[in-house]
Amino acid sequence: MIAVVLGASTLTSCSSTSDQAQQYSATRSSGIESLAGMERNTYVNGPLSSKGGPFITDRFGRIVTLHGVNAVYKRAPYTLTVQPGRPNTLGTQDAARIAALGFNVVRLGVIWAGLEPGTGGPNQPAICTPGTPHDPGMWNQQTATAYLAQVQKVVDELGRHHIYSLIDMHQDIYSSVFSGEGAPAWAVCTSGNPVVVYPGRWSNNYSNPAVDASFQNFFNNSVVGGPQNENQRAWTAVATQLRSDPWVVGYDPMNEPLSLQASRLDTGDKGRVYAIGLSCLYAGSGGDAQEIGTGDTLSCPKTVPSQGLIELLLSIDPNHLVFPEIDNATDHGKTLFVATSTDLTRVVYNFHDYCPQRSGVTGNPTSLESCSDTELVQMIRQEQLRPLYKNVTQPQGPAIMMTEFGATSDPTLADMLVLDASTLGLSWAWWSWRYYDDPTGSSAEAVISAENRYSPIVGALTHTHVVAVAGSLLTAQFGQATGDFTMVYVSNTSIAAPTTIFVTPTSPKIGYCAYVKGARITSKPGAAYLTIDNTSQGATVVVRIEPGHCVSSL
Repeated sequence: MIAVVLGASTLTSCSSTSDQAQQYSATRSSGIESLAGMERNTYVNGPLSSKGGPFITDRFGRIVTLHGVNAVYKRAPYTLTVQPGRPNTLGTQDAARIAALGFNVVRLGVIWAGLEPGTGGPNQPAICTPGTPHDPGMWNQQTATAYLAQVQKVVDELGRHHIYSLIDMHQDIYSSVFSGEGAPAWAVCTSGNPVVVYPGRWSNNYSNPAVDASFQNFFNNSVVGGPQNENQRAWTAVATQLRSDPWVVGYDPMNEPLSLQASRLDTGDKGRVYAIGLSCLYAGSGGDAQEIGTGDTLSCPKTVPSQGLIELLLSIDPNHLVFPEIDNATDHGKTLFVATSTDLTRVVYNFHDYCPQRSGVTGNPTSLESCSDTELVQMIRQEQLRPLYKNVTQPQGPAIMMTEFGATSDPTLADMLVLDASTLGLSWAWWSWRYYDDPTGSSAEAVISAENRYSPIVGALTHTHVVAVAGSLLTAQFGQATGDFTMVYVSNTSIAAPTTIFVTPTSPKIGYCAYVKGARITSKPGAAYLTIDNTSQGATVVVRIEPGHCVSSL
């Protein structure tokens, strides 16, 4: 952690008076109206990339930080709707709240069972008999079109509020057949294991042989129904629908993929072990797949589609990112394979971070210190793994994003986790936005309760933070106890967009004051988003924001 001491004589700009504090309060309470009045380049918009790590960058070259929430509806019809008053609503009120909290991304769930529900249940001989994959006849274009129309409406609503959607093909314990969600029932092939649901917490089913076999048959794609081919068909429809949408940030190919049996069959290669099934899902069996960072090649079953899912998505959609995850249950997923033709500047490394020391009912920690320490270690570990994926187009490794963490209503733990993530400069998405009667989660996990009230953790998630930096970020630090924020960066005047900082909402009587050295503030006093324009190339810019009214010096 880097400490920055600001001397009074070095600070050149500030903004806040009693009237300005009142203006700030009005800005915060007016939600989308205040955001709509911002200049276009104040908020992050347009296609993003991952050219050199560790950060995501925008089309201007600014370093971009994504902060947001997850929103996934895991029961039929397996999608959210903008219509108000529904169990699966994510409409205007939600989008305005999300924007007002300073979030600029929602990891938005789509579910294969909603896109291709098909007919029939598990273990159909016409699907699950071993053999060369063929079309199982389950795809219905009208059903898929209607499903994607609902997804598009939610993406549009979020986009109106300047919020990106990260499209997440969500699954837990493979399918609703096992009281989870994901694959349609017809795509469940258990290789003779009885279809049962283990009692107790839903995650107990990860040790269920029927679940294990279903994952394995999916990854091997060696049954005649070709489940992996059909999953690619579903993804093709999604990417085709959204490829030109300016408010889609990209795609998460498979939530928390599990390849237990594949991992047990792995062999070491130069001291590394990898999940064959997951690697083949990402890279395909076409023969040109190489390990990111080493160039080592991958051999996959010929039943697996020739073109892997990562390359498929990037080829359909030339505008957006792909966020592959590692294997969920083991350490065998550290290695990522992609086809050699893949544009790696659009691949972002994606991980989740939860601690085991928490209640299986509420998700809250049973040991606050252990939870905080465990999750910080995981954040640091993922940052250390990232450079292993360096390549010609990403010489420092790809950007990384923590797309799930939290899942607690404990404000102290939330404070600790968000502070650690921000200190490390991580983009993140909290699990989750609203409690949607989640079959694989608890009501304690959501920012918004089933009764439409904020969780106690909401204050921890809305601290002052960097949104976009027109230069090279050196440090950014938020003081949880004081509300002060300090940032230091080196300016780059070739970037034709401002440095942007979201400022924590305060009461009308408090307001905030911003000071800057080496650049100039361009936003209105008390604005929800502070903007700073560079004045000279290569200058060390120091920014300090603190609650209260401006004084002559600090």
